[in-house]
Amino acid sequence: MTTQWHEKSGDTFAEHDFNRISAFVHGRTGIWVQPSKKMHLEGRLRRRLRTLGFSTLNHYCRWLFDEGGMAEEESELFDAVTTNKTDFFREPHHFQFLTTIALPTFMAVGKRRHLPVRIWSAGCSNGAEPYTLAMVCEEFALANPGFDYQIIASDICTRMLKEAARAIYPHAAIEPVPMELRHRYLLRDKVRDEVRIVPRLRGKVRFVHHNLMEMPYPPHQPVDLLFCRNLLIYFDKITQADVLSRLCHCIRLGGYLMLGHSESVTGMALPLHPVAPTTFMRSNES
Repeated sequence: MTTQWHEKSGDTFAEHDFNRISAFVHGRTGIWVQPSKKMHLEGRLRRRLRTLGFSTLNHYCRWLFDEGGMAEEESELFDAVTTNKTDFFREPHHFQFLTTIALPTFMAVGKRRHLPVRIWSAGCSNGAEPYTLAMVCEEFALANPGFDYQIIASDICTRMLKEAARAIYPHAAIEPVPMELRHRYLLRDKVRDEVRIVPRLRGKVRFVHHNLMEMPYPPHQPVDLLFCRNLLIYFDKITQADVLSRLCHCIRLGGYLMLGHSESVTGMALPLHPVAPTTFMRSNES
């Protein structure tokens, strides 16, 4: 950034500036920034103002849209409009479904194809979801020799992807992880009160930057399992249907799609049928 402004603070988030940001974010990511989120967004952007040296929101927006600042700030802006809320073993019924139904099925199919099970975690945030998937798969592999898997994890926020690749978490964050799995898959740093995912699991997850509004999608081959949880809530209905249609093309026939607890495919013509709460199987029919 080359320009800094040092005027008296206390400005308000002008409607014009909010609308410019909202329209840009929607056009680039499909995320709908509702007017009711204006104050929330303002609070997050003010933190960016302090970091960058701007004193008013108006000058920050002028830098973004009129002075070329968006090229370096885009990822931070996208981060500001999303919550990046995630936890290990969040919505545990999905992982129970994997252990009891999906993975045994995948293993049988994998033996026939001589291929590892392919999993995509879309909107992976800080990595808690793909590393949870890796723990579940490793546990299954211990009990089922010959089982193998690959995980690709994507997110629109480069900062969160860097965090995920580091795989270091405060000790408090692992509370949902069963004690037996902590001993097997986490390295403890008692001085810093942190943990790190063991190298074996880190090597099983590949992180990539991806915007769900852009093609092509990361998997080069159809996946067996796609976690896309709590992303659709940021999209309007038309965008939800478009994104889900593209996601379905990434899932092999008989594979599964997991959505967040507040998300639904009701009323959408998609080749999916429900098999468990917020769990859908990819079929031929739409």
